[in-house]
Amino acid sequence: MHKNFDIVIIGAGACAGFFTAFMNAGGFSGKLRVLIIEKLSKPFKKIAASGNGRCNYSNENVSPRDYISIKPDRAFESVFFDKIKAFDFRGYLNDNLIYSRSDEYGRLFPFTNSAKTVIGFLEDNLLRSGFETLFDTACRSVERLREGAGFKIKCENLKTGEKLSVESAALVFACGGAAYPQLGTDGSAFDIIKKTGHALTGVAPSICALETPAGPLHKLGGIKLEARLKYRDFERTGEILFTDYGISGPNALYLSPHVSRDLYAGKKVRVSIDFLPVAALGPDYFTSRAGGPDEYLNLDLFSGVFNRDFLKAFFRVSGFILEMCSKESAAKIYSALKNYETEILRVRPFGEAQVSLGGVCCAEIDPHTLESRHVKNLYFAGEVIDYTGGCGGYNIHQAAVCAKTLCESLAAAFGIKTCGKMV
Repeated sequence: MHKNFDIVIIGAGACAGFFTAFMNAGGFSGKLRVLIIEKLSKPFKKIAASGNGRCNYSNENVSPRDYISIKPDRAFESVFFDKIKAFDFRGYLNDNLIYSRSDEYGRLFPFTNSAKTVIGFLEDNLLRSGFETLFDTACRSVERLREGAGFKIKCENLKTGEKLSVESAALVFACGGAAYPQLGTDGSAFDIIKKTGHALTGVAPSICALETPAGPLHKLGGIKLEARLKYRDFERTGEILFTDYGISGPNALYLSPHVSRDLYAGKKVRVSIDFLPVAALGPDYFTSRAGGPDEYLNLDLFSGVFNRDFLKAFFRVSGFILEMCSKESAAKIYSALKNYETEILRVRPFGEAQVSLGGVCCAEIDPHTLESRHVKNLYFAGEVIDYTGGCGGYNIHQAAVCAKTLCESLAAAFGIKTCGKMV
C-alpha cells in the first residue's frame, strides 16, 4: 500500500460510494491517489439498512424543512439546499440502469425494492476506480503537517491491532454521525475533528422512537393504527406503533427529528395526536348511532373503528367509564380521540436511532466546496455536518450531493479537467 495519497476519505458510506461513481464518470480515476478508510469489514453497510433493506434513497418532495441543524447557519443552508434541490438523483440512477419507484409518501426506492441494487452499483464503481481501501481500520488521530502540506492520519487495524500512518494532501471526513454504532458510526470521529480546531454542536439521536409518560397506553405494545401527529409546523398522517415506553412506527420516526432538536435545546415538547384522521369518520358517524332505540356501550360504539384494547386503555387515560353511550358522551369521546395530547420525555438512544442531529458547525464549512473555512484541504461531508435530513430518503440524497460537490471541488483543487460526463 502507498503511504502518500492525494485524498484520504474516512468512512466508506454513501458519500464515499457516490464520490467514487462521480470520479469514474468524470474520468478522474487513475489521476489521483485515493484511500478510503473504513471501520467495518465491508463498505455501504448503512445503505443496506436504509428503508428496511429497500434503500429509500430520496424523496419526490424535498423542502428546506426536511433538513435540520442544531445550530442553523442560513448562508450555508441556502446554498447547499439549492444544490440538493438541483440534483436529479432519480434521473442519475436511471441513467445508470437503476430504475426507481415511489410510494404514496413520495419516497423513492430502486425498482427492485432492494438496497442490493444500489450497493452493487457502488461496489462496481469502487472496484473500477483503482482507489485503495483499508477495511476493519479505525482512524485514531489526524495531524496537520506544515502549512499547506496536508495531513498525517494515524490508524489501527481493529482485528490485528496493527498501527499504521499515511499522509494525504487532502482529507475528507465522511464518517457519519453518532447513530447506528453497530454500523460503525459511533461518534468517535468527532473527538478527532475537534482537535483540528473545529467547533461542533452536541449530537442528538434522530429518526427514532419517542418516549412518553408512563400510563395505560404503554400496555398496548405491538398495536398499530393510523394517526395524525401535529407538532409546531409538523403535521403528518401515518402509522404509529405503541410500545412499552411510548410510540414508534413510521409516523413517529418522521416526527422525531423535530422533537429531538427541541428537546436538545431544553424545550418542553407536547405532541397532538388525532386518532381519527379519516374524513368519513366525522362526529355524526358516531352520534347518529348513540342514544337511539338500539343502545350501545360506548366501548362498542367505537370498536368497529379501533382495537378494543386500545379503546379500554384510551378510556382509562382520558377518564371515560364504561357506560351506555348518549349522543353527548359519543361527541366527547370523539373529540378526545381527535385531540389527544402527550408530552414527549425523550427520544430513544443512539443505538436505536437511524441518524444523529448535530456535528460540524455549518458556519465553518464553505457550502460551495465543503472545504473547511479554517483548515485548507480539509473537507466534511454527509451526516458529520450539522445539517441532517429527516425520515424519507433525505440523508442518502444529501450524501450524494456532498459526493458530487467534493468531486467537483477536489478536481478543481488538483487542477484536473473532466474528460467525461460526471452526472
